[in-house]
Amino acid sequence: MTADRAFHGISARLVAGALLVGAAPFVHGATIVIQNANAAGVGFNDGSAPQAGAGCNAGETLGQCRLRVFNQAAAQWGTLLVSNVTITVSAQMIAQTCDASGAVLGSAGPTSAHSNFANAPRTGVAYVQALANSYAGTDLGASADLNANFNILIDSGCSAGTVGWWYGTDPAVTVPDDRIPLLPVVFHEIGHGLGFTALYNTATGAASTGANPPIWGFYLYDTETDKLWKDMTNAERVASAINDPDLVWAGPLTSSWSSAYLGSAAKAIVNTPPGIAGIYEAQTGEFGPSVINARTGDVVLVNDGSGTPSDGCETPFANAAAVAGKIALIDRGICAFTVKVKNAQLNGAIGVLVGNNTAGLPPMGGNDATITIPSLGITQALATSIKANLPGTNVTLGTDPGGALSGTTDGCVRMFGPNPLQSGSSVSHFHSDALPNLLMEPALNRSIFNRIDLTLPLFRDIGWRMNPENILFRESFDANPCQHVQP
Repeated sequence: MTADRAFHGISARLVAGALLVGAAPFVHGATIVIQNANAAGVGFNDGSAPQAGAGCNAGETLGQCRLRVFNQAAAQWGTLLVSNVTITVSAQMIAQTCDASGAVLGSAGPTSAHSNFANAPRTGVAYVQALANSYAGTDLGASADLNANFNILIDSGCSAGTVGWWYGTDPAVTVPDDRIPLLPVVFHEIGHGLGFTALYNTATGAASTGANPPIWGFYLYDTETDKLWKDMTNAERVASAINDPDLVWAGPLTSSWSSAYLGSAAKAIVNTPPGIAGIYEAQTGEFGPSVINARTGDVVLVNDGSGTPSDGCETPFANAAAVAGKIALIDRGICAFTVKVKNAQLNGAIGVLVGNNTAGLPPMGGNDATITIPSLGITQALATSIKANLPGTNVTLGTDPGGALSGTTDGCVRMFGPNPLQSGSSVSHFHSDALPNLLMEPALNRSIFNRIDLTLPLFRDIGWRMNPENILFRESFDANPCQHVQP
């Protein structure tokens, strides 16, 4: 997982269906334990005092504070799933990539997968170890069920705009803007180790489970080729892994629950002038707030006073006074999307449109926890039309209530399949266009703290049995809108 999309109306059913893990005394369906893999004096064994304002409890050492958060995340998963075999997470805090351009917050995965075990749901199909153990009723492996690593360098302030991890676990307490909440990161990564993972090599298309395909391949589907991954050649899977927006999840429970958790898709809505007024496709950013709370304003083309003045890569802007209180239009190129949007924010913009410099929509990736204004990527054609009608163009960064659900294609929930491939993120996440944000998107969503969503129906699709007291224990919610295939 990377930072920060932020971990980035809605119907009453969303409010009714949302599950705040730990908010009620559920009967535990599984025991999940954290196995401390850190050396003495490091990570969980750090005996130093925590930073002030880091969200630790009085009297805790830094190591104890960290381990408390991990145990909370493990307990949250334990309230959801059913297994009479203890699930062991080998976890440690180590140095991972972290610099001014972004950071790897954590990574996790199953230690092994198993097929044809006692009581297996399907023969000749591979399941991650924790899930296989839950059916077999015994531990099928000699090692921990999943390994998890988290970036200790975050506490050194290595990531732009942050001073360290936030170790609080109470969702009612606001996470400081200059800290990254650890609990949702751990919750997310444990999810990968429990089965939210493809078990395919996305670069070669080959299954990592050998002759027995992983259960993921029975539900990962390409709407363009009309094939499940289990029925594809390796070359077809390589192509499908970057076939956004046609890479989807065909599991019936995930699809039937989609309307409970997904709202309308993000759009750039041109209000005036009449000649270009309309609702246009847009790409959400992997940073900053979502556009669920719409932002409307007149558009001003940025002039940063240097090089290509409309790229927004230099600050202060030469036309800062004109940009203040407006929606800034910036051209793609030269510098990162986060730099463009942050510069617009520093110059008083209330929102940003980034016009592509090629066909399609700009990817809008990046990490910066200090960005507080929404942004959308738009096509080169729309950007050109807006420029031709300045001044006098008014735009809303919002959603289209009459359109399809966000993060879906033909009624099926989209999976993350960008081109070019993002190793470690592609295929094994929900798509980042989902609104509201989902737990298992590829980047941290600060709006998610201890909330579970479509992740649980997907777990049910792949075979996990649920705690009967869980609201998502029911087998369906609505009619399945994903009619391409019924695995």
